[in-house]
Amino acid sequence: MPSTAPIPPHARPPRIASIESYRVVAILLIVSLHTNLIARLHLIGGGVGFLVDMPLYLLFWISVPYFFLTAGYFYGRTVDAGAAPFSLLRRSCRSLTLLFVIWVAVYSIIGPNWISNVYTQGLWSTISTEASHTMGRLMQEHVTLLLVPRPPIFHLWFLPALIAGLSTVAMVMTSRLKTWVGALLVSTYILLVVSAVVPLPQYSPNLLLLGVFFTLLGWWISQQATFAGSFALALIAGGSVLAVLEGIALKRVFHASPHHVMDYPYAGAVLLVVGIFLVTLAYPTIGQNTVLPFLARFTLGVYVSHIFVGYTLTPIQDQLPSLPIIWHVLYTLVVYGLSVLLTWGLSNIPWVRLSVTR
Repeated sequence: MPSTAPIPPHARPPRIASIESYRVVAILLIVSLHTNLIARLHLIGGGVGFLVDMPLYLLFWISVPYFFLTAGYFYGRTVDAGAAPFSLLRRSCRSLTLLFVIWVAVYSIIGPNWISNVYTQGLWSTISTEASHTMGRLMQEHVTLLLVPRPPIFHLWFLPALIAGLSTVAMVMTSRLKTWVGALLVSTYILLVVSAVVPLPQYSPNLLLLGVFFTLLGWWISQQATFAGSFALALIAGGSVLAVLEGIALKRVFHASPHHVMDYPYAGAVLLVVGIFLVTLAYPTIGQNTVLPFLARFTLGVYVSHIFVGYTLTPIQDQLPSLPIIWHVLYTLVVYGLSVLLTWGLSNIPWVRLSVTR
């Protein structure tokens, strides 16, 4: 007997074109953050820098949290359709853990400028040097790399955070905590705020809390009646205004540093990304006749592999600061496009496809 029961076909929720389309938008924003395009845009502000910076800070909040929301939402919908909660959790955790292990191994031997290093030092010397450096860091910092991500973990923090989020949802929905989900959400958000404003040890749990909060919030949305599109649009408008006001208060009233202003978990940002998610639920055909739903199939693979593509193209990225910003935009699109092609290629190879798909 298999250890994990298969998911009944009727329990798999259908793909929603609008949600799939926004996945592509969200992953493009993430790639833009990691190619330093967003950092380049921060330099444009000049005398009104804060008016430019604040919307750019919010780009993170409408990208990564969106994936947690969708994961929690579809987990809830799948369970509601008949899947066993912990069977589904085991299946999800197994595939996410495998993805995490594979790509930690990849980034343990591949670093920035690896192409140039192979050319000057040879393949074995490049790989062994990077592996030795990485093993030293892993032995010294190990689990703490999940809390303050650096290579080889870096962007892969999302995977254990999603596991933590899904595990929390499974525990809540199968226990008496289900009746206290509102209090749990508020408590988790308060912990997020505390971790952002109160001096804590170097290793703050805010990224794991972020995953738990938004995954649980996505599940809560799946248990509610449908929301009107006008309500979703109101959340977007209200959340945007509130986030800007929060940023102004942090900057002008509390004299927070740019780092704290950037990392603060804005209540307005929560409303903003929830509003965007509810819009994709209220208008499910958005993007239906475009290429976006097709590209969305590669989103997970693009997420785990785009840093590898960026490392490969480091000699090109190093030239971008001296070029017009349009070249940085094109470079970001190239990184995304090559990541899609890499994901497509790997997904067509037996066994290897496990490195880019769930």
